[in-house]
Amino acid sequence: MPNYNIMVNRSKAFVKMHPFTSLMLIALMVRIIVVIFVPGYGSNHDLQQKSLVMAFLEWLKHALGISGTQLDMLVSRLFYALVSLFSISMVYRISDLLSGKRVAWLVALIPTFCCVMPSFGMVSNVNAFLGLPLLLYGANVIIRQEVLRKAQLSANIHRSSFFIAGLCVGFGVCIWYESLLFIFTLLLILCLVKDYKGALMAFLGAFSSVAVVWVIAMLANVNPWNYFAL
Repeated sequence: MPNYNIMVNRSKAFVKMHPFTSLMLIALMVRIIVVIFVPGYGSNHDLQQKSLVMAFLEWLKHALGISGTQLDMLVSRLFYALVSLFSISMVYRISDLLSGKRVAWLVALIPTFCCVMPSFGMVSNVNAFLGLPLLLYGANVIIRQEVLRKAQLSANIHRSSFFIAGLCVGFGVCIWYESLLFIFTLLLILCLVKDYKGALMAFLGAFSSVAVVWVIAMLANVNPWNYFAL
């Protein structure tokens, strides 16, 4: 029993000193267990549709000589699991900016344990799977810049970051059209907090990414109104 108490106390101390690292280690262990012992993980038919990312994964497995072997689906499941870690990290980062590390750690435990599918179980197709991390990253950048702006009482801090965030959100929307409301929500929030310059830069970034995707789709003779899956 004393050894058990010591181990628990050390674990609590590590979590307190390294909340993000401990969270990602827990999420990684959960996903490794699921990848090994749950063969159906990541086997959703919609998540297997063709895209550039999935084509690269298949090429990589073929180059390593594991395509068509027993390791084939294991590598695919591991790929889905690792991508989902990025989404969890963004949930933690955003929650940390809004409520602090303790609340962020607790909030991020929800996608860590409850939903182990890619992008913590909120998606059912490859468009959402690839688009959601971009949306979360863009939101994280915007929130971080807003926190810095208010802390330094400066209206001109890192305006290029809002543009980059807009680019990410725009590409995310291009990949996952159903998330179009997300970008309007971000712009509305920026306007409500009276950061009109940030809203303008984010809008220009999103518009630029949408324009680039539109032009590429037209040049490739692809209907731009269809999903543009990377």
